[in-house]
This record gives sequence, structure tokens and C-alpha cells, in this order.
Amino acid sequence: MASWVVSTNAGTIDLGWSAPATRVDAATARQSILSQHERLRALLARAVAVAEAALDGHPPSDDAVASAIADVRTTIEVHLAFEEKVLLPLLRDDLPLGPERADRLLDEHARQRQTLATLHREASAFPTFPTLAAKLAFLAAWLLADMAEEEHSLLTPDAVRDDVVVIDQSSG
Repeated sequence: MASWVVSTNAGTIDLGWSAPATRVDAATARQSILSQHERLRALLARAVAVAEAALDGHPPSDDAVASAIADVRTTIEVHLAFEEKVLLPLLRDDLPLGPERADRLLDEHARQRQTLATLHREASAFPTFPTLAAKLAFLAAWLLADMAEEEHSLLTPDAVRDDVVVIDQSSG
């Protein structure tokens, strides 16, 4: 397994996450992702603090908001890739609902990647743009709400499981 290390504007962050070389069981997938969510919540709390300070007129530095946006984007990208690596095989094999859940996960990840990329481009081009702080605060709230929803509806033993339901199609 390879360690996931992210280089951000704040330095190198060792996420302590490993990309599995082989398929993992459902419990390991759920536990790993929930652990990552806790670390992401800490990152997003720091981003919100930066955004709030900037909105109050006291950013930690001129590029603090842009730097926080870059950090969030980089880290979330690693997390999304991890989720896809561990969840998609489990979901795709779990008929009849798993493939639909996998497609929804990929759609949500595509929207998140697009939003993160758009905001990052804006922050890179205009790092001191006044509305960036409000956008960062909104982004953090959106990602936090998404994680909570994902934990409630997807990261449960009923949705992500190893004991694939076999639909009996025999008659008699």
C-alpha cells in the first residue's frame, strides 16, 4: 500500500491514508472513510476560521484564503480518489441497488471536483478577491453537509457490505 501524502501551500500533510493495492472488505472501507472524514472536518474547520477572519477584515495573511482553498481542493481530491478506489468495487457488486449508488457517488464527486477546480482557478487568478472568503465558507459548509449525508445514507452496513444479496430468479 502507498501512503497518501499531500503537498499544500501550508506544507506537506501526511494524511495517514493508504491506497489499497487490492480490494478491501466493507467494514475496512467504511472505517477508513469515516476516519478520513474526521480529519477532513478538522481541515474544513481551519478553512472556516480563515474565511471568518478574512470576512472580519483580519485574514492571517494576504493569500490565506487562496491558500486554504488550495489545501481543501488538494486534500478533497485525494479523499475522493480513495473513496472511489474502496467503495466502487463493493457497490458495483451489490445488486440491485449498489450500481445505482456507485453512479450517484461518481456524479457527486464530479460536481465536487468541478466546484473545487472552479474556485481554485478563481483563487489562483485573484488571491485577494474579497468574495473568496465567503465562497470558502460556503464550500466548507457544503462539504461538511455532504459528508454527514454520506455517512447517514451510504457509509452504513446496509449500503456498503460484503454479503451481497443474491436475487433468486428460480421458479418453483
